Order: sequence, then structure tokens, then C-alpha cells
Amino acid sequence: MKNKLNILLLSSFLLASILVFWIYYQTTHRIVDIEFDQNLDNSEFLVCNEDRISQYYSIGTNYKGGKKAINKELNELLKNTNFNETGIITFRFIVNCKNQIGRFRVKTVNTNLKENHLKSESIKLIQESIKSLHGWEAGKWKDESLDSYYVLNFKIQNDRISDIF
Repeated sequence: MKNKLNILLLSSFLLASILVFWIYYQTTHRIVDIEFDQNLDNSEFLVCNEDRISQYYSIGTNYKGGKKAINKELNELLKNTNFNETGIITFRFIVNCKNQIGRFRVKTVNTNLKENHLKSESIKLIQESIKSLHGWEAGKWKDESLDSYYVLNFKIQNDRISDIF
């Protein structure tokens, strides 16, 4: 009886320890964080709470008119942009609690989802076009505006932007 109790206590202790370490790891190693980089980011762009930046879909961060409005405005701005390849350009950025955007990070992949490098002039033009959008609406939780990450993908086909999602 005493051996069974010791085994139960030891098992409970090990399980609790593993759970504590897993939770600690999850809270300190979030792969979606966009840390401030003085070489890339505008120091005037501030987030309200560096420790609490949510995903856009979990708190309702949006653009006035939704993705349809983003597509319309960006397609107008980018209709003459040419690319030499096909692929997908992903822009990740933060919408802060004051409806401002910043801390852009870019990743490009080809049609086989292998990283590639598209023309940097075109990528800069797309990023500046995104920055020119002024209809961002910060997500809310219990009537408090929060910072959140946002993602826009640009599909490039036949040297043109064929889709924004």
C-alpha cells in the first residue's frame, strides 16, 4: 500500500513538473513575436503592452470594410507593379491599440514554398502601400483596445499580384 502511494505521489510530481516547464516554455518562446529592431523599425511606433500582443483573429482586429476593402485599395495602388517571379509574399506587422501599424516583417516563397528573394523595390512598394492604409481598427477585449499581429499575403502570378489574402 505504501509503495503504491509513493508511486502515485512521484507520478503526480513528475506530471506537475512537466506541465510547469511546458507552460513556462510556451509563454517565453512564442514564435509569433515581433521584437523591436532598431535597424528595421520606426522608433516612433509604440505598442501599448509589449507583453500582450494578440493574434488579430482572436480579438477582432480588422480593417474598415474588411479584406475586400484592403484588396480594393491595394490593387489600385499596386496595379502597375511588376515581378520577375511567381510566389507568395507574406507581410507580418503589428496593429497597435491606437489603430497604427508598424514592425513589418517580410517572407517570400516560390510556388514550391521554398524561400526566395523577390525584387526588393517591389517589396518596399507593397510595404509602403500597406502603410498608407488608414482604416485599421484595433481589436478589443472587454472594451479595451489591444495590440495585435496582422498578416497579409500577396500571391504573385504572371509577374503581377493575382490575389491578396
